[in-house]
Amino acid sequence: MQPAVPIDVDDTSGIWRTDGLPMVYLPRHFLVNNHLAVEAALGREVYRAILRGSTAKSAVEWCEAQVRVKGLDPEATFRHYFQRLSQRGWGQFSIDELAGRRGSISLRNSVFALEAGQQPGQRVCYMFEGFVTGAFSFLLGIADPMAIACEEAYCACDGRHDHCRFDFEASL
Repeated sequence: MQPAVPIDVDDTSGIWRTDGLPMVYLPRHFLVNNHLAVEAALGREVYRAILRGSTAKSAVEWCEAQVRVKGLDPEATFRHYFQRLSQRGWGQFSIDELAGRRGSISLRNSVFALEAGQQPGQRVCYMFEGFVTGAFSFLLGIADPMAIACEEAYCACDGRHDHCRFDFEASL
């Protein structure tokens, strides 16, 4: 199977692009090892808050770029965002519920859960909370992604579930 995302490589600069945006291709362990090192240095809750803001901002920027490049409406852009994340190796996202100002998303084969292995009682995929809040704030047209509550309800590494689930809701 070949990648489902188009990858354009600039012959002069070597920059990879998908959907008009620059990309970086790197080993999964590199990403996860860096993630865990920062978590250890800062503490999970501090790092979680930092990630939530930065990944939400990135999700909004990606969605806005797709509207410019592809002309998609907000819901199609939201769905396309999670399709592209799935195609780029983060795991397989599925939108289970999207009803008004709330929803839930399942994630199978999360890069973080796969690297963590079984860790009863743990939720290691919290980085994706910002992905969800940013994309959902874009969908609803809410300027502040922090107005979206999102929680990793359970994680595949906890030993009780075969996937992760994220529940989210707009608080405004």
